[in-house]
Amino acid sequence: MRERGTGSLKLRGCIWWAKYYHHGKAVEISCKTEDEKKAAKVLRRKLAEVETGTHGDARNLRYEDLRSSYFLDYSTNGRRSLKKDEEGNPYSDAVRRLDDYFTGFKASEIDTAQIKRFAREQQERGLANGSINRSVSALRRMFNLARKEGKLRFAPYFPMLRENPPRKGFFEKADYEALFRAFPDYARVPLALGYFTGMRKAEALGLRWDQVDFLHGTITLHAGETKNGEGRTIPIVPQLAALLRERHAKRQASCPYVCYRLDKRGHAVRIMGLRKVWESCCVKLGLGAFVAQTDPATGEPVCGKPRSDRRNAKPKVKMTYVGKIFHDLRRSAVRNMVNGGVPEKVAMTISGHKTRSVFDRYNIVSEAELELAGRKIAEHYEREKVGDNSGTIAAIPEAQRLPVF
Repeated sequence: MRERGTGSLKLRGCIWWAKYYHHGKAVEISCKTEDEKKAAKVLRRKLAEVETGTHGDARNLRYEDLRSSYFLDYSTNGRRSLKKDEEGNPYSDAVRRLDDYFTGFKASEIDTAQIKRFAREQQERGLANGSINRSVSALRRMFNLARKEGKLRFAPYFPMLRENPPRKGFFEKADYEALFRAFPDYARVPLALGYFTGMRKAEALGLRWDQVDFLHGTITLHAGETKNGEGRTIPIVPQLAALLRERHAKRQASCPYVCYRLDKRGHAVRIMGLRKVWESCCVKLGLGAFVAQTDPATGEPVCGKPRSDRRNAKPKVKMTYVGKIFHDLRRSAVRNMVNGGVPEKVAMTISGHKTRSVFDRYNIVSEAELELAGRKIAEHYEREKVGDNSGTIAAIPEAQRLPVF
């Protein structure tokens, strides 16, 4: 007989099994050894985990459990990146890719080799490395939460793929003005907000009139309404102020949003998206194009289902838009602020960038600026007359001169 609270060992066939209690429930595990001394060591380790509160029985922990804890954490912390479907269920594109592969897996079965196989399968489907990394990051977050909650003791290594360089598109002044003229009146306000303030599309479309202070010339984004959850104040330049005043004069009391349009009955409603008008105008101006989607495995065009309400309807090739996007306006605003002499610290505060590395990615140098820099360097050397005629070579003692090959 063993002392109460010390568990017990039992021989089944030639393998030792350990039995102990955790929160009043009996737990039986295989020690996976034929040596009684080694089995006793396994039992002592499990008892120590129970005593210190680090015990975690992960035998029945599945991917679905990790996924539920992940979404619960996002919901309780009010993460703005969490989306909900029509039924109110949380979802994420990164997690959906994990669902297709890991549903039914036990947590103990998800190891580094399995994660690499998942990444390889996604690549074969034509998914970009950046999108795959977002899914792997979500899976890593699931395991880290399980460790903090005491459900797991160890997490596997999560290999990340090399991503393509970040997008560096931006709008020159002429491109912005051409797009502004091509846009309908209702879409010009969000376009100008993106170009002059660097606001994200969701921030611009959700902006209300009570956040616009015409007297002090500022726009106030409150805490919890931005991507990073922090509020910020943005100055309004005269070009934008004139457009906002014009739009403010035409507003309707029933719609508090700055970016609005009139529906078929003439009522002002909030603009929910700009995809169609954006893509059509950019393609018209040569700032974008529609390209056919192709199957990464065969290279053949991907066709959609033909319309069922038309006789002899033929399937159409699916097209994808490639070109300027709304977020390019944000990069343009950052670059224009820096080029205009705004201190980088102030520019980061206005744009809402918390890290220097991300801000530097947005502060893009155009080819015209590089050419101007080259001319300035050449003019500097011309003024200084740097070269053999400067007398610097003759001034160096012959013994100290480097040999010329």
